[in-house]
Amino acid sequence: MRNVRITTALLALTVALAGCGGIGVGDGGSVSDGASGSDGAASAGGSDGGADKFTAGDPDRLLREAGSFTAEWSFSVTESDGNTSTIINTYGVDLAQNRSYEAFETTGTDGGIAYESFYADGMTYMKYGDGTESFYQISPQQTTVFDNARDRALYDYDDFEDAQFVGTEQFDGITVDRYEYSDPTVWRNYGAGTFGSDENVTINDFTVVVLVDGDGLARSTEWTVSGVTDTGVPVSSNWSYTLTGVGSTTVADPDWLDEAKAQSQGN
Repeated sequence: MRNVRITTALLALTVALAGCGGIGVGDGGSVSDGASGSDGAASAGGSDGGADKFTAGDPDRLLREAGSFTAEWSFSVTESDGNTSTIINTYGVDLAQNRSYEAFETTGTDGGIAYESFYADGMTYMKYGDGTESFYQISPQQTTVFDNARDRALYDYDDFEDAQFVGTEQFDGITVDRYEYSDPTVWRNYGAGTFGSDENVTINDFTVVVLVDGDGLARSTEWTVSGVTDTGVPVSSNWSYTLTGVGSTTVADPDWLDEAKAQSQGN
């Protein structure tokens, strides 16, 4: 197994996400997923009782047809020293209005990154920092808001075709089918040998849970992995991707938009 340091992984993920378009962390509450339980893309009756084999519909088609959604992507890892590092990325998209708002934040022992992005009418507005340390950048950009949000999934469902239907539950106000898959050897196939330390890690659990709505759209995908180092210290990691407000998300102006415009004019 190859050694993979989590600090390197976090940096690589941060760079990769930053290259996809405006990203940041919001304090303005600029994304609303509408009334709970009102989802244009979800079937009114919810799940049809599940399938014997795990299947997920085409998210590209389903989300384009829905017209709006809120995607949240997160990753966290607890290392052998007890410290936890996280990445959280929330992305609201309204295709009819061609508007998007994104919040991005990393935390960890080495500090963090936080910034926001708002796109509307062919302009991208970026906010960096917080409070008195905030500064802004405005630029014309014909961004592909849909692709940026959808690609945060970074996930191939074909890898987990053996996931089994285990029942139904409620998610974001609708009934969804729950599929689960667990196999520590799958994680080993990714080549993850360490969690930010020089010690090898023995993986003892790797579980994937996927929630699928009545239209075949995977509303929530989450995997958890846990293990122990050679010296007996537990480590763990969690990755998740959720879709809420499908068909009901609206993207409002962030509360810092006027300040961004004023600062830009002053410069």
